[in-house]
Amino acid sequence: MKKLPKFFCEYCGTEVRQNDKVCPHCGRFFASVKCPSCGFAGDSRAFRSGCPVCGYAVNTEDAARQGETRHVRGTGQKKRGSATDPLPWWIYVLSLALLALVSALVVMNAR
Repeated sequence: MKKLPKFFCEYCGTEVRQNDKVCPHCGRFFASVKCPSCGFAGDSRAFRSGCPVCGYAVNTEDAARQGETRHVRGTGQKKRGSATDPLPWWIYVLSLALLALVSALVVMNAR
């Protein structure tokens, strides 16, 4: 069975048609199509048979077996994290540094 590419909104994950310029669900504009496998970005016409660089495409049977294998349409920006993603490590370091600074100031003013 020939693998046909599927296209999904990078922002909300809704499946969209290949020629859509705007997501019908969230309203975000698509500047280009980005391959989730190799990162190549280009016009949607270049992806008619899958990624022109690495050949990545999604077969509906394969997608059902593999879960969330998708072609992503968007501007090439990094995806935003979900609400359940952990905070970046630098947030913890910054918080500890600020806590140490405030503690030192309190101790110095108490003398």
